[in-house]
This record gives sequence, structure tokens and C-alpha cells, in this order.
Amino acid sequence: MPATPPEPLENERLTVTLKRLLTVADGRALAVHEMVAVMQGRGLHVLIMLLCLPFLSPVTIPGLSLPFGFAIFVCGFRIGFGHQPWLPGFIMRHQVSNKALERLVRVGQAVYARLEKIIRARWGFVFEGPGMQMLIGLNVAWAGLLLSLPIPPPFPLTNTIPGFAIVFFSLGLSERDGVLILIGYGLTLLATAYFALIAFAGKAGLESLWGLLTGG
Repeated sequence: MPATPPEPLENERLTVTLKRLLTVADGRALAVHEMVAVMQGRGLHVLIMLLCLPFLSPVTIPGLSLPFGFAIFVCGFRIGFGHQPWLPGFIMRHQVSNKALERLVRVGQAVYARLEKIIRARWGFVFEGPGMQMLIGLNVAWAGLLLSLPIPPPFPLTNTIPGFAIVFFSLGLSERDGVLILIGYGLTLLATAYFALIAFAGKAGLESLWGLLTGG
């Protein structure tokens, strides 16, 4: 019988809430809707950070790029238009194995424990100006789309760069830290340039292969 997620304590540190995921799982696989329940009350921004955890390590967790990347894509648009949290049923029912969950929590705690030391409310104009919420949301959606692309193994960090961009956007919004949001923009630009380079390399490789096959 699945454990009932305890209510998050007021102002509870995110690293503590992440650890509670393992308590609720109790050695079993955990569905996304159960993970969301553990994070209840923390808002759409923290939900996005939760979905992003598998991508913060250079070695990704198999099977999560497409569903979680798509979910972040959806959440980004909802942020941009100021809508409430919502995810499709097939995402909410997706099961994360206990082994993947342990790794997810371990990576998340290591990352957030460091970021929590530098976060503070500042530079509100970055997210409070006209159209800024829309711009942030669209950038999150774009980064989520990059996460879901099936890039072959020889190219490293294809999940990590957009993943960290999303984390900085999400933390910046939840903690009202404009500096983190600016870092998110920079990482999104870097990810876009990197994916463009991969596409260019792939196109050049295909043209070279075609030349060999046709004797051109």
C-alpha cells in the first residue's frame, strides 16, 4: 500500500523535500503523480525542477528524456500564459524506478544544496517587466523541447545544458532571483548553439556519406 505523502513543512528546504521522495517510495517505483503529491504546495516552478533532476548529470537516466522533456515543454507554456499546473495523464502515470529515483534525489540534493547558498531576492525587473513572464515561459518550453530530442550518444551534455537552464529559470522564479534567470537565458542560448552545431555536424556527415555512396 503506497505511503501517504506527509504535508510539506512551511519553508522546508528543498533538499529535505527531495529526500522525502525516497521515504514515500519505500523501495518501490514511484509514479510522477506521487512525486507531484510529495511536492504539493510548492507550485509549478518546483514541479519543473523535479522533472529536471534526471538531466543534471552528464549520464542521463534512460527512458525519461522524452516524457519529462515534453512535460517541461507543456509547463513552460503554462508559465508563459500564467496558467495553473497541469500535466497530461500519461506523464502523471509514468513510473520512475527506485534505482533511478535514488539517483535523481542524490543529484538533486547535491545541486540544490550548493545553489541555496547563493540564492536571494534581487533584480526583480528581470521577471516583473512587461512580457517577461511570457519570455521566461517560452525559454523553459524551448529548453524542454531540446531535452526531448533524441540526440545520439557521441554528443555529451545535450540534456545537462538545457536541464541546468531550466533549473535556473525555475529557482529564479520561485525565489525571485533575477540573476538566476539571466543565467538561465545564457544557458538556453548556449544549448541552442550547441544543438545547432550538432545539426550542422550531422548534415555534413550525411552529405559526406552520400558522396561516398554515390562516388561524388
